[in-house]
Amino acid sequence: MNNDELREHNKNRKIYQIAFVTRDLEKSMKAWVENLGIGPWTVLTFTEETMKYLNVADAKVTEPFKFLIGISWVGDMQLEIVQPVYGPTIYEEFLDRRGEGLHHIKEQISDDRIEAELADYRSRGIGVLQTGQFDVDVHYYMDTEPKLDFIYELGNCPVLDLPPHMVSTYPPQNPE
Repeated sequence: MNNDELREHNKNRKIYQIAFVTRDLEKSMKAWVENLGIGPWTVLTFTEETMKYLNVADAKVTEPFKFLIGISWVGDMQLEIVQPVYGPTIYEEFLDRRGEGLHHIKEQISDDRIEAELADYRSRGIGVLQTGQFDVDVHYYMDTEPKLDFIYELGNCPVLDLPPHMVSTYPPQNPE
């Protein structure tokens, strides 16, 4: 693509999220609040009860798993911190191999375009490392690390209306 084609191609794309992995979610959220003033963080727990269709390396995960995420907004950019707890996910393997830090960048893709986008990536030799569905939110981690040195995620990025028992906030609200 030439520069004009690149500009046209990118003008309506939406980079939605930048995500990091950590061994200690609370410690990381505390550091972001204290050092960058970024927060509050919405904390979610992902398990076999809350996530449907978790697949890692094209295989359905059948054993118990758990990972935690914290989400905060800076302007219209979502920041995410992920802590694997147990079970097969790409997060633990990444931490073991590379340590804490940048894990993925997520692009918002509408539900009606996701299959075409996945096919386009596959045609370029880029497969899916992990996929799953949390409520109506679907994600596809693309195997871009060998080419880009980070993972690229595609997802529909809906606004979730979760019941209070499924979320917590860091730092906790002070009772009035």
